[in-house]
Amino acid sequence: MKNLIKKKLYHRDHFSSCLFILVLGGLVYGNHLQNPFQFDTVAYITNHHRLDNINEQLNINYLWKEFIHRGLLQISLAFNVHLDGFRTFGYHLINMLLHLINSVLVYFVTLGIWSYLGSINSQSKDDETRFVALFTAVFFLIHPIQTESVVYIMSRSEVFAATFYLSSFLLFQVYVVRDRPIKTAFKILVLFLISTAFILGFSVKQTVITLPLMLLLYFIFGQESESTSIRWLKRRKWGIGFIIMIGVSLLFHKLLTDELFLIGESTAGEDIGRLNYMLTQPTVIFYYYFKLLLFPINLNIDPDIQLITNWWSWKFITALTGIAGLVYFCCRAKENRILLYFICWFLIVLSPSSSIITLSDLAAEHRTYLASYSFYAVLAYCVYKVPQLVLPNHSTRCKNIVLVISIFVSIIFSGLTIQRNKIWASEVLLWNDTVNKSPQKIRPVINLGHAYTTAGNIDLAIKYFEKALALNPNIFATNYNLGNLYLKRGGEEDALRLLQTAALIRPKIPETHELLGEIYLKRKQIELAEFHLKRAVEIKPDYAISMRNLGLIYYFHLNKPEEAAAYFSRALSIDPNQKQADIIRILIKKIRKQIRRQ
Repeated sequence: MKNLIKKKLYHRDHFSSCLFILVLGGLVYGNHLQNPFQFDTVAYITNHHRLDNINEQLNINYLWKEFIHRGLLQISLAFNVHLDGFRTFGYHLINMLLHLINSVLVYFVTLGIWSYLGSINSQSKDDETRFVALFTAVFFLIHPIQTESVVYIMSRSEVFAATFYLSSFLLFQVYVVRDRPIKTAFKILVLFLISTAFILGFSVKQTVITLPLMLLLYFIFGQESESTSIRWLKRRKWGIGFIIMIGVSLLFHKLLTDELFLIGESTAGEDIGRLNYMLTQPTVIFYYYFKLLLFPINLNIDPDIQLITNWWSWKFITALTGIAGLVYFCCRAKENRILLYFICWFLIVLSPSSSIITLSDLAAEHRTYLASYSFYAVLAYCVYKVPQLVLPNHSTRCKNIVLVISIFVSIIFSGLTIQRNKIWASEVLLWNDTVNKSPQKIRPVINLGHAYTTAGNIDLAIKYFEKALALNPNIFATNYNLGNLYLKRGGEEDALRLLQTAALIRPKIPETHELLGEIYLKRKQIELAEFHLKRAVEIKPDYAISMRNLGLIYYFHLNKPEEAAAYFSRALSIDPNQKQADIIRILIKKIRKQIRRQ
């Protein structure tokens, strides 16, 4: 009877904890559900027609065909379109629900880790385990650095992949549980589910590739020192170490001699270089990610990180020393298995984006989404343990201190996250914030110019595009957008100069040739106008505006009515409701009458 009552109370505690996590998450993130599409989301979802044929994407064949190219992520976005079109509410809601699910998974995963690893050195108390599990999940839920992963729709890849990762991990914890025997059939089912979750997660984001290693380390760290597995490893440690050393050496040799290895052709590889990227990542981890995890202020969607190009850079050396020091401390600490596992978790889970895979952005907050779980677990453990070490004979007072600190930290984190959500409420707010924090980085300045253009504030848009031009005159977006704005303001000469530069930088952008064609047509420079308009339709055969303008050139300036009629007809077939459509139809009728008379 006592066992039954204890079991009911045990399940009630878990239910209360999960309910608290879900309610708190809804309160903290509820203010972002109406936020607009931002940053790359605009291009990916609304501009490039990737979601025009959702019926083709909402089937198993699409997943099979596009599996390696994040097919499941694309299907999830297509599902949003199917439910509610391009209203942002549904996209944000799914991101938030996935984050809430992950936070609940973190709660149960932490319970399992404390029971499995904590029992090796000493029997963890139930109240310690429950406290650490709950507040690890709470910190994971509300830490401000998580905002970018949850609020930025295209960071769904991080959140969704983490759902499969944590689900697989939790299932593995069931598989290796010690306190009760498990039937073989059930073990086979669990292994099948783990494999399925891993495979599906790989189609969301390839960072789940670290999962098998983390499961292996979890199993090894949880073994008794005299277990068969540990004895086998001890007997073969030199051979295993030698094989690992040779493998790592060959891998690094291949990486540093073949820039295309693992990533293929990429602008990041050309602009940054793999060696420079790898030299920079220790400083990113130690001086940027750790700083934000400890002091989550000045969050920045586009941080200005200094590229490290030399082995003897003091930042590289001190960062590497700092990381090595943390690993050493975790090895020497009393609770060494738990702490060492968590530092391994952080470094290994983060490794795909912060080591050998060269990415265009040296740092991004959303990359820490799952890796930072280990930080929250250690933080929750420290909050619980430090007061006990300071006041070992005052258990009641310690509990009160722990509760006050936990509530205080949670309130601070919640307030900062709610405030950060508001920054994402508009493009102008987001990129103003970013420009203030990265004033010498050109992309935030360009994006702020875009934001003011969209908002209709042309004066401020021109101001920031001119600033971007001063920072770097060889960026296509700056020249094209500023040229377009000058053209709208009547600055034809400046517009022509900037658009010519834009066409030289990226000659295969049809919109640039269209604007140049319009300027030359207005200036009666017919040959140049014809050249650029024809170039536009060569690049983009369904470009209705260029077709129409070519029709005007052939009808009014080159006296070729038949060619003009062909261009006019093609323009109308592409866009029957375009500007001046009625005038074009009148011209087509007029041309046809002329042809009949002849």
